[in-house]
Order: sequence, then structure tokens, then C-alpha cells
Amino acid sequence: MVKHSSQYLPVDSADNDNEEKSFDDAEMVRAEPRPKSHILRVWPMLSHGALMCTSMLFFALWMGTPSPHLHDDIPIYSPASVAVDSTVVRYNGTLDFPSIYRGPPSPEIDAAWSRIARDLVPTRMSLEDIIKAGEVDSPSKVKYPPEFGGGFMVSIEAYHQLHCLNLLRKASWPEYYVPTEILFQDPPEVVRMHLDHCIEMIRQNIMCNADVTMITWNWVQGHKIPYPNFNTRHQCRNYEKILDWAVKHAVHIPKSAVTRLEDTVDIPLPFHLMQHDV
Repeated sequence: MVKHSSQYLPVDSADNDNEEKSFDDAEMVRAEPRPKSHILRVWPMLSHGALMCTSMLFFALWMGTPSPHLHDDIPIYSPASVAVDSTVVRYNGTLDFPSIYRGPPSPEIDAAWSRIARDLVPTRMSLEDIIKAGEVDSPSKVKYPPEFGGGFMVSIEAYHQLHCLNLLRKASWPEYYVPTEILFQDPPEVVRMHLDHCIEMIRQNIMCNADVTMITWNWVQGHKIPYPNFNTRHQCRNYEKILDWAVKHAVHIPKSAVTRLEDTVDIPLPFHLMQHDV
């Protein structure tokens, strides 16, 4: 059995016959120079080969990484994200395209809008989910009583946006909706503020989710200038699947049970609302 010394000499010192070796075993001194000298000769080739392989690996990984310009949005946590399912939809932008959501007011059209634009379908988020979404446990946030499962009252933003769009639709038919729609019974300045709020929310949403789908232009019979073709394909979210998730996870409790808890602190009322009971 070869006995190793506690002293380690550099490789080049082992090739020098004139130097005294301090190994305990003389045979080991004569046997080691050749393998170490061979390693020195092949080491440059090995290191260059490893460098080339590493470079090729990182290049392949870089090529397979999605461009940050295509995926530069910051994901905000939502428990409803599990219901997000992408699908390709071709818009129908024809000016007189018949739709269950457009036309003169009718019970059928109101029912269609009511299904997709529910003013409030409350669901629940835990404190952990609230924090994951970047929020804080504020004493002003509405919480469910412990006997109803606790947690925070939340609702999906898409409902609010469609509620706003539906309100603008109703405002375009004042003779039909103003006498009956409860939101139009507020003082005129409050109704105007509500409409402006909805316009602003829709504007922010459109700019936030800026659609970069290209619209082509065509020459159309009877038109002397090019006409845009709004019937384009878009990458969309399956709204029906999100709607199903919201309905499935809706919290059904009596309105009277949604009350201020002992540690509740109201946020200040905006100044422009102080003169109105809204």
C-alpha cells in the first residue's frame, strides 16, 4: 500500500531531478511525474473543450428564453388565476353586427348584460393571499365574521369593468333607463361623477392591457378611402371559465352579516362626496 506524505509539492517540482524530494516512499517520487506531466499537456485542450461546451449550453438556454419584450408584465397574485385559460378569438367589428349585448333596450339584452356584468359577486381571500397580492391587513378592509368562515371580502375586477360599461350603455338610452335605474336616481352631479369614473376605469384598463393586434385596411366598394377591418384574431382569456370560477367560489351570506368588526377603522370620505349620501 502506498503511503502518502503530509507534504504536497507542486507538479513542476516533481519533474526536477536535481531537487531533493521529501516523500517517504522513493518509488512514489519516481512514479508520479509522468501522469502529472501528461495532465499538464492535455489540460489546455480539456479546459478549452469545457469552455466551448459551457458557452454553447448558455447560448442554447438564452435562445430558448422568451423575450422580455413579449412577457414584460408583472403578475399580480389572484386566486382566480387558476381559471385563466387562453384562447384565440376573432372579433366581429362589423358596424351592424347583431349581438345579444347591443340594440334597443329589452329584457333579453338586460339579462345578457346582467349575467356577465354582475355588480358584486363577493368571494373570499385569506390573509396569506392578501399579502401575496401585495395588499396589507388594513382595519378598513371588510372581513367576514368568524362564524361565516372569516377572510376578506373581495370581488373580480372584470365584473366592475363590465358594470361600468353596462352603465354607459344604459346612459345612452336615457328615456328607457333613467326612470327605472337606481343609479340614475342620485343627484345629477353624483350621476355625472359615476359616469366619469366608469369612463376613466375603462380607459385605464384599455391602456393597461394595450392590445397590439394589427388591424388591416382594405379598399371597399363605395368608399373612396381605405376602410379598417376590425374582424381580427386576438389572444383572449376565456371569460366563461372565469365566470364559472367566480360563481363557484361566491360567498353567500346575509347582507346583514357583513358588519363592521370591533377593530374596524373607516377610511376618510373623499371631500367631493361629503355633501352627498352615497
